[in-house]
Amino acid sequence: MGLFSCIFRWNTCLYVCYILCVLCVRSERHQGSWSSKNFFEFVSKFGVQKTDLKNEDATQGFFYGNVTTNSKSNDVLTLVVVDSEYFSHFYGNASLAKDKANLNKQQRTNICKAMFKTIDKVAYDKDCKVDGTKDYLRRVPCPKDGLCDDEDTPSNVVPKYQFTYKIMDKQIPRYWYMSFVACYRNNCSWVSTEEDITVDYDIWLVNGDPIYKKWNPVEHQFSFEEHDIFETFLAFLGVYIIIVPFWFYVYSKQKHSLTRFLLVITCTEAFGILCNFVHVAVFASNGKGVYWLAVLGNAIDTLAQCLFMLSLLLLAKGWMITQHRIRGRKAVLSLWGVYTLLNCILFLWNLFEVDVISNKDEWQTWPGYLICGFRIVIMVWFIMELRHTFQSSRCAEDRLQFLQQFGAYFLVWFIYLPVLVILNTQFSALWKKKIMLCITNGADLLSYLILLHLLWPSRSILYLLKGEEPIPYDLLITGILDEDQEEVNVFKRTKSLRNGHLKAEPNHNTIVNGFQKSVKPRYTDEKHLALLSEEEEEEEEL
Repeated sequence: MGLFSCIFRWNTCLYVCYILCVLCVRSERHQGSWSSKNFFEFVSKFGVQKTDLKNEDATQGFFYGNVTTNSKSNDVLTLVVVDSEYFSHFYGNASLAKDKANLNKQQRTNICKAMFKTIDKVAYDKDCKVDGTKDYLRRVPCPKDGLCDDEDTPSNVVPKYQFTYKIMDKQIPRYWYMSFVACYRNNCSWVSTEEDITVDYDIWLVNGDPIYKKWNPVEHQFSFEEHDIFETFLAFLGVYIIIVPFWFYVYSKQKHSLTRFLLVITCTEAFGILCNFVHVAVFASNGKGVYWLAVLGNAIDTLAQCLFMLSLLLLAKGWMITQHRIRGRKAVLSLWGVYTLLNCILFLWNLFEVDVISNKDEWQTWPGYLICGFRIVIMVWFIMELRHTFQSSRCAEDRLQFLQQFGAYFLVWFIYLPVLVILNTQFSALWKKKIMLCITNGADLLSYLILLHLLWPSRSILYLLKGEEPIPYDLLITGILDEDQEEVNVFKRTKSLRNGHLKAEPNHNTIVNGFQKSVKPRYTDEKHLALLSEEEEEEEEL
């Protein structure tokens, strides 16, 4: 147990580091303050679903909220909502003003003109662009207790709020981008806002009119790429609730280091799913969720992935199948340590470094590529070690069959992720998250089910190395022991004093136990016992 106590202590430290790194909050209800001295403030990227023309209000995007200030200034700022077609040009020029302190007024004004050059061609303005067809801009801050100046149709504004964008995508879902910028129109020409204005905002981004929220509560608050996430986590959580008791059952019948380790991994994975489900359930209700709980769930999922990888490496070495001790412990722990470190880097990278504005996910970063490449290296090592275990061990037929089935499935498990990451580059950004979530969680769940099948007590009793006294049930469930056979004749423990020591009969996995009937050995290995009588074996052959 020294090895596992060390492993769990080390992973506990990683877990604490994960939680300490949670410093931000993400939601689709955005509340905060912004000072115009920062020139540009990106608020959010939101996927708007395809609008059903037969039910426009219930399916189009709604961006609405309040923007106010306590500053006494006549200058104004601009709230911009555009799709990806216009945002790339707009944001590209905004990045030039990151070092605003070294820019003079004319330079900042030139940046404003460059940012809005493309948008001005289509954006509507009641004073300067009456022929514009797109409702992209709002002058902010809005008057307290009143609508924003650009809201010339009050009936279109969501009640109790100052502005509303209605976004209709008739053909495909699209991303829309919201941001503040310290620019405004002065005599229909874009200029930079010179005064420092601090605004307070409370903005909602949803799919569908808020009055129809009850019609589709599990998708209303979510960006399109997160639609069906609630149902996905609910489905996986439901399956884990079913299979975890089965793992407890397996462990109760086979109290073994391997079954204990896999039980811990399965429970860890289930708890990570639970944390994510609670987050999305709360998010569906208030648009903010419990983000620290989502981060915790992802951290726990990463921990479960790493521990599961360790279990596969140990099984490839024949741990608890052909031997109690681990061959080449340093090599195993080195491979696993590097893999775990890369997963930790990817987790932190995804938490802090992934650019929300871009359409790249965490797998399209160098930590993601390193994990996929190293996973292939581990797969090759896995095959070689499994082959060595298979050839070097004089195993019984049941153990060889277990190793064959184990290797066949988990070879696919190793390679599926690199292949999926390659295919993922061809998916739309609006579908990547759902596809990756379903396939990766589904593959892990299937892995636990496969191991549950392989380690079910009626099978595992034939090939797991045991270190404790068996119970009659162990043989009864395999069909090796007849129900009417007297247990006392099979498991009778004879105690005799030999040379001053107490001798007890070991269990059936180590030496031959006495039977009243003649026994024909089933295994060629002298270390393993045959418990079938000649009569029983003849009946099986018939």
